[in-house]
Amino acid sequence: MKADHGRACPRPRRRLQQESNNERRLRITTAGGKSGSFLSTTPDIRIGSEGRVMKIRFGRSLISAILGTCMSFSAYALEINPGDYEQFPSGATIGLLYYQYGHGDESYTRGGKTTSDAKLDTNVGIIRLLHVYEIAPGVTVDPQFLLPVGAISTGGVLEALGSPGGVGDVILAAPFKFKLDTAFKDVVSITPYLIAPTGDYDATRSLNFGTNRWQGVIQGAYVKHFDPVWSLDVIGDVAFYSDNARYNLAGLGRLSQAPQFEFQAYLRYKIDPALEVAGGLGGRIGGNQSFQQVSLRNSQGTTYGRLAVAYFPEPTFQIQAMIGRDLTIENGNPQATFVQLRLAKIFP
Repeated sequence: MKADHGRACPRPRRRLQQESNNERRLRITTAGGKSGSFLSTTPDIRIGSEGRVMKIRFGRSLISAILGTCMSFSAYALEINPGDYEQFPSGATIGLLYYQYGHGDESYTRGGKTTSDAKLDTNVGIIRLLHVYEIAPGVTVDPQFLLPVGAISTGGVLEALGSPGGVGDVILAAPFKFKLDTAFKDVVSITPYLIAPTGDYDATRSLNFGTNRWQGVIQGAYVKHFDPVWSLDVIGDVAFYSDNARYNLAGLGRLSQAPQFEFQAYLRYKIDPALEVAGGLGGRIGGNQSFQQVSLRNSQGTTYGRLAVAYFPEPTFQIQAMIGRDLTIENGNPQATFVQLRLAKIFP
């Protein structure tokens, strides 16, 4: 990786491995930078603001696990809900509000559990606004923005990281949707996303909601309508990341990340025109990070499950509730509980 602002940083792998082998006490604080939309950490090893010293037998493994945890937050704002890729009425403006809660206590490194005392609770809200334009017969584009805000609560071995709150990076997107000439009007879509480094970021803080780097995502989707009540949504995407050149304390480090891939599938059943239920699975792979050209070996290998119900109390207002959890994980903190509530209002 590239050199850093005229001042060299020690290569963390060598230092951490030596201290781990000797079972020395590691003083851990993190300061900004992860991938994605809500949370970021950095593997700067120093005394925390409260003078807290933690004895960690496998210091480097814990840091990689923490970074893996943060990688998981990047996906939530882009995680698709059942029915998101249906084609909306041309000319409609749609406003959406999301509330997401996540909880986990365990931490994993390269598929092995490192601790059951890594509490991580998230409370995140997302504001989303879109407008639908018809650009050709059967073809629409939905330019939109999403803005996440929220708070993190940590405990156990993660307590020294603090419990930040703030505004995340703004997300811009433009789904292009094509209605196909099939028996039940299937839909295919391609969506470019741009995530700008506008969120709260302070390299001296342990955790940040902003990421201090640009991200781009290309997402494709296919909606298969088997009949008037059964549908299948299949979604896949790849995310690309610029470097964060102020990843370490005082901006002395540089974080790079390889592309990350995600796949989702939801089976939906329409009980009546106003009520729909859905269940699905998803997974993330890739996204390994490097700090100062040293691989952190924290690639994603996460699978998750979701159940959802959506109800229209009146034709222009929808309430959707979703629950889920992580099923398997390679690196990071699995979510034992995931809850989301979404309100959507259609303005014709």
